[in-house]
Amino acid sequence: MEALDAAGFLPALEAQGFQQKFGAKFVRGNEVADFDFSDKFTSGWSQTWQVPRANFDQVLADEVQRMGVPVEFETEVTAITFDGTNSTTRVTTPDGSEKEIKARFVIDASGYGRVIPRLFNLDRPSNLPGRKTMFAHFEDPNRFLFDEPNRITIISHRPDVWVWVIPFATGQTSVGFVANPSFFNEFSGTRDEKLRAIIQSNDYTNQRFGDSAFVFEPRTLEGWSVTTEKFFGDGFVLTGNVTEFLDPIFSSGVTLATVSGHKAATLVCRQLNGETIDWQKEYVAPTQQGVNTFRSYVMGW
Repeated sequence: MEALDAAGFLPALEAQGFQQKFGAKFVRGNEVADFDFSDKFTSGWSQTWQVPRANFDQVLADEVQRMGVPVEFETEVTAITFDGTNSTTRVTTPDGSEKEIKARFVIDASGYGRVIPRLFNLDRPSNLPGRKTMFAHFEDPNRFLFDEPNRITIISHRPDVWVWVIPFATGQTSVGFVANPSFFNEFSGTRDEKLRAIIQSNDYTNQRFGDSAFVFEPRTLEGWSVTTEKFFGDGFVLTGNVTEFLDPIFSSGVTLATVSGHKAATLVCRQLNGETIDWQKEYVAPTQQGVNTFRSYVMGW
C-alpha cells in the first residue's frame, strides 16, 4: 500500500470500490489460523484490497497514461542490446512491425514473462518443487451462506494440495487449486469438467461453488517456481516475480511486484541523477529478504 501511495495510485484504486481485505484465514479440517492485518508490531496499513487482477492492472495502466507515461500494449520484446548502462530494445508491435527503443536504464517488470532472464539465460531452478495451478472465477450466489463470506480463505485440501478462495466486490470469486502436477492427472475430461470435479472433491468448495457458473474457462499455470542468476546488471534491474516466482500464497506476487518495483524505480532515479548505487546492499538484500520470507512460508505450508 505504501508503494501504491508513493506512486500516486491510491485515489484511482479507492474509486473502484474493490473488496477490502483485512486479513485472511487458513483452514485445515477444523483448524483455523486467522491473520488480522491490524494485529501488527509496527505502524502501517491495516487493510488492502481483494482485486480481479485484470481490472486492477488496467486501472494502474490507465492512471500511468493519465500521468503522461506512454504504455504500449500487445508489444513483444524480441532483443535487448546493452552498451554500458545504455540499451536498445527491439520490439514487435501489434501490427507486426518492428521498432527500437533507446533507454538509459531498463526495469524488467515482466513477471511470468521473465524477459531479461530468458533473453540472457539467467533463469535458474528454484529449491522449490515444480507446481501447477488450475483456477477460474466463479459466480458466487451462495457466498452469504458461509461464515465471513468476504474473507480470503486458504484451504489445505490435503498435504500436497491447497486452495485459494478470493471473493471480489462484484459478487464473483476466484478459486484455484495449487498442487504437484500429478494431482491434476487424477481427474479427466475437458478443463471445465476437470476443475468442476476438483471443486466437488473438497467439502467447502463443493458446497459453495459445486454448481456455480464459470466466469471464464479454467486456466492453468505450471512449473513456475524459478529463480534468477542475478537481480541486476549494467543498465537493468529485475523486479517482482522476475526475481523469483513462488507459490501465490498470501498475494506474494503483488507484494513483491509493488515493493521491489518502488524500490528499483527510486534507486534508478538516484543513479540517473549521478549517485553511485550499491545495488547489492540497497536492492538485492531487502528484496531477497522478502523473497526468502515467502519461500519459508511456502516450504512450511
